[in-house]
Amino acid sequence: MISKIRGKISPLQNFLAWPFIKLKISPNSISIIGLFFALIGAYFVFQQEWLIALIFFVLAPTMDLIDGKVARELKKVSNWGNYFETMIDKMVDFAIIGSFVFVPGLQIASVLALGSSMLSSYAKPRVALIIITDNRDWPAIGEHADKLLLILISLLLAVFNLNLIEYFLYLVAIISIIGTIQRIFYAKKLIKEAEKKGSLLPYIKKRKER
Repeated sequence: MISKIRGKISPLQNFLAWPFIKLKISPNSISIIGLFFALIGAYFVFQQEWLIALIFFVLAPTMDLIDGKVARELKKVSNWGNYFETMIDKMVDFAIIGSFVFVPGLQIASVLALGSSMLSSYAKPRVALIIITDNRDWPAIGEHADKLLLILISLLLAVFNLNLIEYFLYLVAIISIIGTIQRIFYAKKLIKEAEKKGSLLPYIKKRKER
């Protein structure tokens, strides 16, 4: 949902990416920097230093915001880079949401948020093992940006002594579960369409012909 505004913030992307472009820092390196920011933020969550954790949890997705722009400007766009960036994004998600499992009283909420988030993120790539598809936008809630925003809001409130992190983690779990169900039904629709068009993956076709 929130990720749909990404195309409208290109001036901000250009501004943030400019130093990295001038220094010719590789986009994969930028992705890794984002992961380090997430891990540092996770450490400060463990220390219950909410403000510092918030800062690093903002910096981590900022790297994700600009690595694609840097790749295009430096002419380093590649299929491997696309895959690598996506894997780093999932590691960042894991570090951010999973960090709360080390905070007393937040273990159950954190595990539920993390587990349901992983299920939601798996629903989309799994269908690509059955049909030929593209990286289209799926009509479902609980995207990466949605969950991140909820985490950031919870940390911001905690800075002002409104410790509602547990409730926000449960909210992340709820929207992830709803999003997973939405993705499952959408995947079913795509598979049915592919069966009619004959655009199943070759090994699936062979299996059906046996």
